[in-house]
Amino acid sequence: MNRRYFVLGIGGLLTLVTLSGCVIDGSDRGVHAAIETQTGAVYDPDSTKEGALGLIFGMPQIDDRLDVAAGDKEDWRYILVAESGMMSITINLDTPTAIDGGWNIIDSEGRTLHRQSFSKTQGFYEFKDFPVKKGVYYFQTFATSGSSIYTIASSFRPNVVEVAVVMPEPEPEPEPVAVAPPRGPRTPREPRTTPAPTPTPAPAPAPAPSGAKVKGYISIITPRPDGSAEITIRDVGKNKGIEAGAVGVVEGTNMRIQTTQCFATSCRAIIPEGADPKRLKQGANVVF
Repeated sequence: MNRRYFVLGIGGLLTLVTLSGCVIDGSDRGVHAAIETQTGAVYDPDSTKEGALGLIFGMPQIDDRLDVAAGDKEDWRYILVAESGMMSITINLDTPTAIDGGWNIIDSEGRTLHRQSFSKTQGFYEFKDFPVKKGVYYFQTFATSGSSIYTIASSFRPNVVEVAVVMPEPEPEPEPVAVAPPRGPRTPREPRTTPAPTPTPAPAPAPAPSGAKVKGYISIITPRPDGSAEITIRDVGKNKGIEAGAVGVVEGTNMRIQTTQCFATSCRAIIPEGADPKRLKQGANVVF
């Protein structure tokens, strides 16, 4: 699946359209901010506040990476809040033991609303139900050493507006109605001589067939100096029975991929140069 991406800095915010307390821009699922140019240099537009990309309320989680050795030490995202309400942000590190750093949430005046450092024993962090007013906010992740892929997502809950409720006028009391006198005792019925038929139980559902296929998608493709590439496959992992060493096929091709490392919801694989990793596309499905 071919996709077109564009990078929008904070200077172009006035041209965006407001929707459900947020603004839609060119961000997409699995878009990595670092882009390799035709000369082989790495261009990382979201490494500064001025080049921040959008983080949209309610959209699918976004994949990104911090890698100090590759020069990717900071990532910035801007968040546009269109009305007062409660904002929540989550970040999930794939390999918390392999990175040092942290994350900050900053308002439009440069004040830090929240600051937290990464822990070697914790991969998931949440900034939940923080009251915000209309304006621009920034989400910064940074690394001082090491590297890790991570995912981020955001949500928004507007403030509840109280509405006055007008109670209807009470209806008039109904006129009394004459009630017939009670009947005498009923004659008991004869006992049933023929037993009632026993209902036929519904058939039990058939068990699910074994060997069901598991499908994921390629979210990140990172070229390596030796001509090979490292890929990250989302929506698969240990929670779906996919372990390191599992073999999958890129849907629509004959390219076979063997995982080298698996986490709860994702796996990694190395595509050798001989397999022509340039044929791979972000968003392509991988079936195991």
